Amino acid sequence: MALQGEGYKIEELEQMEVCSCLKVGTDLAATMKFLSLISLCFLLCVHSVSSQNAITPPRGWNSYDSFSWIISEDEYLDNAQTMSDLLLSEYGYEYAVVDYLWYRNLKGDSNSRGTDNIDEWGRMHPDPERWPSSNGWKGFKNVADKVHEMGLKFGIHLMAGISTQAYDSNTPILDTATGKTYEESGKTWHAKDIGIPDRACKWMSNGFMALNVTSGAGKAFLRSLYELYISWGLDFVKLDCVFGEDLDFEEITYVSQILKDLKPSIVFSLSPGVKATPNMAKVINGLVNMYRVTGDDWDQWSEVVTHFDVARDYAAATLIGAQGLNGNSWPDLDMLPFGWLTDPAAKQGPHRLTNLNLEEQQSQMTLWCMAKSPIMYGGDLRNLDSWTKDGVIINPTLLFINSNSTGNREFASTDGARAWVATGNNGGQSPQGQDIYIAFFNLSDGGATISVKVDNLAKVLPGKKLRGLQGREVWSLKSVTLGDVLSAHVAPHGCALFVFDY
Repeated sequence: MALQGEGYKIEELEQMEVCSCLKVGTDLAATMKFLSLISLCFLLCVHSVSSQNAITPPRGWNSYDSFSWIISEDEYLDNAQTMSDLLLSEYGYEYAVVDYLWYRNLKGDSNSRGTDNIDEWGRMHPDPERWPSSNGWKGFKNVADKVHEMGLKFGIHLMAGISTQAYDSNTPILDTATGKTYEESGKTWHAKDIGIPDRACKWMSNGFMALNVTSGAGKAFLRSLYELYISWGLDFVKLDCVFGEDLDFEEITYVSQILKDLKPSIVFSLSPGVKATPNMAKVINGLVNMYRVTGDDWDQWSEVVTHFDVARDYAAATLIGAQGLNGNSWPDLDMLPFGWLTDPAAKQGPHRLTNLNLEEQQSQMTLWCMAKSPIMYGGDLRNLDSWTKDGVIINPTLLFINSNSTGNREFASTDGARAWVATGNNGGQSPQGQDIYIAFFNLSDGGATISVKVDNLAKVLPGKKLRGLQGREVWSLKSVTLGDVLSAHVAPHGCALFVFDY
């Protein structure tokens, strides 16, 4: 099957068997040895690029894929401590994020009504049974302090709007300027004055509804929320049910202004992004630092495949690294569901290994880095295996591409194969100080040979003399000299990543 795309041709050939276990083991050992030798060369380059204000795509760990909504204080701090002990922050993984429903009692479920821990002003506080250090309305202050002592940054997931529990109880709205109930037009304002029951969150209809952000009371409520949470030591906000099909431009705009006023360094993330489009992103990207452009990504290859068209479209819209809140903004392809996981909305902690095989994990990580997506690891870090850690999530070449490359884009595709290209300053590794990155992805269920004529490749890299360039393929470690054709046999669901010194 042939493809015409910017002069590029991909040929998918006969299916081939996967290599033997012995050969896989040999290649793995060689790969691990190679990575251990070169990782120090890249370490300073990666670590020197701070993700504060999202100058580069943020990285970290999020609890959702491994703990769903029931994570406890001990489990969270264990993962944060592991993150610190493994020195993941040296590779840019600096945010430890508590995902959704940290305020919900375990007697409830993921779409309960009336089982949340809220204060007299309708603001969510951690469930004290799971988060004992929050007793006495202390919130996450003690947890955030411990995370900061580990050299990490603290983040939480929030739902947009106002909780149905606050609405049902008609809690008063706090005016933080006076410490009393908000007053305007001769009346005191309460939750039922600002809640909009007809605009309940589509995927948590019993939990949250939109609020009237255009009213003074609606603004007062949001300010009271974020003043409280930032006082706990917040560095990262993941605001859900506010983008894509639940787009609320007014709330995004006002929360962005609050964060800018109260803590300019905070990273502002939007989720989940179902039915999000590049045109929609262009309206909000300057207000935030990262925004989900897909629904939840889980550990099935069929779900990974859906991200290729999405990544292509946002790259083509020149949204990668666009202006954001006090820095840059990044289309977010979602967390990496690797390692030890649970299931969506499950009421149990991690209990199974990812369904993605090694080639599929390599392909997902390579796409995320070539598309410069934020990198949020989702598995239980306490069970992080050496291959996933050293071979994938701290692979120095991939992280360097994620932080430092430019011109990232897909430039050709068929139903079964995709090709991406990017360039980057390699820190003086070659005389010209530049690299060319080319990634082939095999989306099909059989092995395939993917090739490109160098004359056609030159059309997407104008002005560069390509023949004779020396490089390597990252996963096989094979040296490559660029002649008339660049070609690689790629395993089912696998990828090939070439780095050429220019």
